[in-house]
Amino acid sequence: MVQDAKGRTIAKYKGVLKGDKVIVPSIDESRALYKLGFFGKFLGKDKIKIEEVDSVNSQIHLSPLEALYLVELGLLEVVDDDSVVDKDTLRELVEKRYEHGELVYELYRYFRDRGYVVRSGLKFGSLYAVYEKGPGIDHAPMLVHLIDPGRNITALDVTRAARLSHTVRKTFVLAVRHMNSLKLIGFEWWTP
Repeated sequence: MVQDAKGRTIAKYKGVLKGDKVIVPSIDESRALYKLGFFGKFLGKDKIKIEEVDSVNSQIHLSPLEALYLVELGLLEVVDDDSVVDKDTLRELVEKRYEHGELVYELYRYFRDRGYVVRSGLKFGSLYAVYEKGPGIDHAPMLVHLIDPGRNITALDVTRAARLSHTVRKTFVLAVRHMNSLKLIGFEWWTP
């Protein structure tokens, strides 16, 4: 058991590293973690709403981003062949899986720390779809696209942001590292 920022006792969950994913073997723990903030995906299921969670008899699998975040919060312990997997090992998995993994994780943590639910934005052509409440509850009001740290924002980036935000009616956020800090630029389409 661990305590959150308000002093409430929260269970510490167990995950097992399988390849580049972390599986939560307990169905009860899978349900509880999912309810904490839509963490993971139920195996064989898509877009499970909170009110449906208790009827799902499946484990969740966590991405390395989610697992690292939960480990840093003290909510998850990850094991591999009965030995504990440390944060550095999870960071290495993030680095292997994502180009600019450190920045990808920093961006993930930025939104999660502010109470947002972060999901893949691949189907929208972006890195993340960011929800205020969660999938199945609301539509993601933001799409986040990471700009390669080795280049500047281009007119094509701005045009893509404007067109995509208009097409899907979302704020399109360009994320870039500038002078060792994360900068976010949001674009919305509107007509007077």
